[in-house]
Amino acid sequence: MSIQNNFKKSSSSKSWRRRGLGCLLVIIGIPLIYYGIYFVFRGPLPSNPQFIAHRGGRVYEPENTIAAFQHAIDTGADWIEFDVQQTKDGELVVIHDETVDRTTDGTGRVDDLTLEQIRALDAGNGQQVPTFEEVIAFAKENRVGILPEAKSPHLYPGIERNMVDTLVANEYVQRTVVQSFNPDTLENFLKINQDINVCPLTGLWKLDLGNPQPGEASTLCPMAEMIILNPWMIRQAHVEGREVFVWFGAIEHPLTMRFILALGADGLMVDDPVALAEVLDR
Repeated sequence: MSIQNNFKKSSSSKSWRRRGLGCLLVIIGIPLIYYGIYFVFRGPLPSNPQFIAHRGGRVYEPENTIAAFQHAIDTGADWIEFDVQQTKDGELVVIHDETVDRTTDGTGRVDDLTLEQIRALDAGNGQQVPTFEEVIAFAKENRVGILPEAKSPHLYPGIERNMVDTLVANEYVQRTVVQSFNPDTLENFLKINQDINVCPLTGLWKLDLGNPQPGEASTLCPMAEMIILNPWMIRQAHVEGREVFVWFGAIEHPLTMRFILALGADGLMVDDPVALAEVLDR
């Protein structure tokens, strides 16, 4: 009786192991097939993936400061990405949040403070909040492209005109790609000046980049996590003659950088420029 019970237990154990192995093979096999089919039809890889420092590369220096931008350029960045808000007196400043609380030693909303008040704040390590014009001049001097994001445009009527006028006055339109999550904001840029290059930003659960608005966008900026779920977005954009600059939500790592480049991304926006420099062998 004991031998019979042991045999049944052994058979049951083997059955569970076989089922577990089968499930494991399915779990591994489906992604292999999915991405394998994509790689077959992906097309040629970009010859020179673009190195983009997100907020200047905030891992090493205070975000959106000249120190961060300088570190990014020293590391090999082709572009610097940053955010643009507008002060109470209509000046364009480079800061991510609608308030100065998180990134400076001050408090208050950007649109309730004058440029002089914001410039008096410490943005980290003795850095000031730079103006949009200062960052353009810095990029021009260092011969890198800029990816300014028009941040919170609903708070700043006329910010598109202000940004365009600044770019034109500083003769930097051709080295600029303006970003926004708001399609209407990008349309406003194009209505003001058709020579402006725009890039629609897309985030969580945006798994289709077809027929983006505005249709004139030569560059698309999707979230890395969504690209991993649907790499065909890159193929789709390339068929339409568009470039894809990918930004990271929570999975920025050298392994994911390499994977997204292997999927065909034209550029990566990263917080850690040193890691990307190693991936790109810069």
